[in-house]
Amino acid sequence: MQEKTGKTKKQKLVIQVGIITFLIFVATLTFTLFSDYTITRDAYLSSKNEMIDRDLNNFRDYMKGVRILEWGVKYWREHTGEMMREGTKEEQALMEGDEMENLWIDCLSGDVDPAGLDPARQWLIASRLFNRFAITLKNTDRLYYARIFIIGILDEDTSCLYMDDKTYSLEGDADIVISYPASEHSVVKQVLKDGVKDEEQSLYEIYHDPDGTEYYIGYIPLCVSGGERCFIGIRYDWSDFYSSLLSKARNSMIAGLLVLLLLNGLLMLFLYRKAIRPVLKVKSGVEDYMADKDSQAVSDKMNSIRVHNEIGVLADRFSDLATEIDRYTKEILALNSEKARISTELSLATNIQSSMLPGDFPAFPDRKEFEIYASMTPAKEVGGDFYDYFLIDDDHLCLVIADVSGKGVPAALFMMAAMITLRNLAKQETSPAGILAKANDAICSTNKEEMFVTVWLGILEISTGKLTAANAGHEYPVFSGEKGHFELYKDKHGFVVGGMSGVKYREYEALLTPGSRLFVYTDGVPEATNAENEMYGTERMVDALNQKKDASPEEILTTVRASVDEFVKDAEQFDDLTMLCLMYNGAK
Repeated sequence: MQEKTGKTKKQKLVIQVGIITFLIFVATLTFTLFSDYTITRDAYLSSKNEMIDRDLNNFRDYMKGVRILEWGVKYWREHTGEMMREGTKEEQALMEGDEMENLWIDCLSGDVDPAGLDPARQWLIASRLFNRFAITLKNTDRLYYARIFIIGILDEDTSCLYMDDKTYSLEGDADIVISYPASEHSVVKQVLKDGVKDEEQSLYEIYHDPDGTEYYIGYIPLCVSGGERCFIGIRYDWSDFYSSLLSKARNSMIAGLLVLLLLNGLLMLFLYRKAIRPVLKVKSGVEDYMADKDSQAVSDKMNSIRVHNEIGVLADRFSDLATEIDRYTKEILALNSEKARISTELSLATNIQSSMLPGDFPAFPDRKEFEIYASMTPAKEVGGDFYDYFLIDDDHLCLVIADVSGKGVPAALFMMAAMITLRNLAKQETSPAGILAKANDAICSTNKEEMFVTVWLGILEISTGKLTAANAGHEYPVFSGEKGHFELYKDKHGFVVGGMSGVKYREYEALLTPGSRLFVYTDGVPEATNAENEMYGTERMVDALNQKKDASPEEILTTVRASVDEFVKDAEQFDDLTMLCLMYNGAK
């Protein structure tokens, strides 16, 4: 199934690239042909504009001297039947006389208003004006034009065709009104919408006749005031040129597509040789490496890809990657082996450390004068905190809790040395201050790593309840009286053990009565930190101690540890948690 998917992806890549390049080529060709068509057409129409403008200007110059044009157009539209009849004898006589010539001149100059003349003379003036325009249309050079006409625009659908160069006269009452819809003639739409802003400006449109002929029409305003919208139009047949232009564009498109297909095929061949085939080799190399993890075989296959592009660089990088993975795998195996060895050694160190700490409870089952319980939870596999308790003689119990600087194996080794030193000196020296002073000098003499340890050490006289203690930079102890209320006891601190030789320590005494309790701990308890970087503190610790005033030492440690866990929640433990609790029951 995977092989089939790979082949499908390969085919899609070739097809997708081919389609994209073909579409780009087609778009480029289409744009080029459209631009060429537009430029050619516009240049052609521009030349025709000049030619049509020349003849329209001739009409415009001719119209400048006609002052009765508006009246004449209106008369033609309203008296179509009258314009088609022949004149009476009286009208013929008037037309041939000097009076009519003078009247014609006066009407043209505007001295006489034809609307005030009698019907016969109005008919003569309108007919002469009509014949004048008809002769002008007839004499226009027809070599270039398909039709020349005078038209009046009535509304969006109908117009009046007064005359054209084919009939030179009106052909009955019905023939003057023709269909000239604005939807087919942009000039009609423009005139009806905006009017004529410049009576000397020519208007142009392209008209597609229902018979398939393409026309280019130019208009010049003849009369656009007094409610009449009359224009002279020149229609030019450019269908041959238009057909030739479309044929040229079609032929160019076909030739371009053939060229594009050829170029696209060459591009696909180039793409296959320079991209697809090298990628398939890279794919094959990846699959071979996944199967047998032979980096040398992969390097040989990648080196056979000799394309100087990004795929060639990819092949080189994959070859380097396979070699690097082999090297890294060997290193990981070696590291795992080393890690397993270290883990075994740490496990052994943890067992040794745990075995050195007193861990059998009840600690002295035959001694009813006191109860004792302690615990140590390291932040790592092995820690630097330790506690100790042992009988110096039948009437003296030594209690120790300490915190070594640093973490891990070095701290654990230093802790073992310090623990052994304190235990040995406690059996030789009865004073807690003297024990700490001698231990400090002994540790400083061999402390090349400049490590140190904070220590609280107390000796309980079991028969009397008198506790003599000394503090070497350790946390304050907590005592409870007969009523069981715990309070922090701020004793005098001395300098840490191992920091500097020759240090003297002070000791103090406290009297334990039956039911009294002593709680000592390392800084991992008050400095336990939650996710908001807030420390647990001694106040919360004392509150937790007072939750169960009559509890046993084991229950007291369990309550404090639960309070710390509830405060810290999922935050990481950064320091060892070590606690020791003694309850004095009194002498036998």
